Amino acid sequence: MVFKPYPKLVASLAVAVLGGMMALVPAVAPAQEKKEKKVKDQAEYDVFTAASNAVKAGDWAKANQLLLQWKEKYPESDYKEDRQLMIVTSYQNLRQGDKMWEATRDLLAMNPKSLPGLFFMTTLTISLNNPAPERLEAGEKAARGLIDNLDTFFDPAKKPAGASDAQLAAERLQMETTARKTLGWIAMTRKDNEKAEKEFSDLLKANPNAGGQISYWLGTVMLQQKKPEKQVPALWHFARAAYFDKGESLTAEGKKQLQAFLERNYSNYHGSKEGLKELIDGALANPFPPENFKIESAQERAIREEEEMKAKDPQKALWLGVKKELAGPDGPKYFAEHLKGNALPKLKGKVVSATPAARPKEVVVAISTDDNAEIKLKLDAPFASKADPGTVIEFEGGVASDFSPDPFMLTLDQEKEKVTGWPAPARPAAAPKRAVGKKK
Repeated sequence: MVFKPYPKLVASLAVAVLGGMMALVPAVAPAQEKKEKKVKDQAEYDVFTAASNAVKAGDWAKANQLLLQWKEKYPESDYKEDRQLMIVTSYQNLRQGDKMWEATRDLLAMNPKSLPGLFFMTTLTISLNNPAPERLEAGEKAARGLIDNLDTFFDPAKKPAGASDAQLAAERLQMETTARKTLGWIAMTRKDNEKAEKEFSDLLKANPNAGGQISYWLGTVMLQQKKPEKQVPALWHFARAAYFDKGESLTAEGKKQLQAFLERNYSNYHGSKEGLKELIDGALANPFPPENFKIESAQERAIREEEEMKAKDPQKALWLGVKKELAGPDGPKYFAEHLKGNALPKLKGKVVSATPAARPKEVVVAISTDDNAEIKLKLDAPFASKADPGTVIEFEGGVASDFSPDPFMLTLDQEKEKVTGWPAPARPAAAPKRAVGKKK
């Protein structure tokens, strides 16, 4: 369990009667009918004094013991609410979370609008991490109570002396952030992911700097809805959580793990890491993606690139489509049913090798890349010259006769006359002219 400091205004309310029989600071408490408080007798005063001295000495175990004795002997004391708040505070200092929760529940039973009570119950719901239905219900009620009474609790007209409007606004935002975080966590724990998404979104709208933890939870509940339209926004929130340093952030190890998760899932979705940095930069600048934000999926990217290829190089696009089928698990079947014995249209590629070198009758060609052997041309007649690797040639009407999936190779029976781009044979060197002698 993690005990977190509570806002200064809540702390001011936690200054109970102990230490001088003074009333709680009423700065942000709901307006109540004022009533003079008195001890019932000397015995109540004595136990109060003893508890006060223990608090001043920082002996919270002794203070807790005396406060419980006081409660048992004087259950209807004029100071019972103040005393109950100090019992809550004593359990907090003793790091006894479950007893603190029970004491806070009793405090709220006395005063359902107790600001410290509502705040403690709200924070304990997450820190104790107890999913029992009664715990979640109590936490939800407390968090709603905080939000519903923010205007009353943080009325500028009732702020403490010396406090500025900015300080009051900052503490109000902290209180609202805590309440909405708890509401989102409760919905997430109940596996009501749509409601959790709304609560976490409302939190980030109210406080964009709430921290990466909230963005992580938001991305998580969006993914768990298993809706395709939620996948891209979830990646945005994971990107923010993985790198955001303000507010309540993930641990260094948590960020490292999430960064790896983000890179892997972004690459799987998009088909590469291209654009990932722009996603991260955008998420760090804004907790929500812009309207109509989109990440191109790998499938969408493949379709776009195929259309661009068709426009730019239709021959290569045609071959890539054929090769995709041949390279698939049913490649041999595709060859037998769709290619074998059929002539292919005009294609363009680069020479990888030719045999024999001087008068080649077989030429291996690459189309997809510069040197990836893909097609073997078996010529009906040899070329009278050789071609260097990388020479660009076009060939048309080659009849598919054989196919090997591994290593990949499609064999075409090719008419030499339907191949263009092959270097012409070098002209033979002219014979030297004979010198003509003078007549004698």
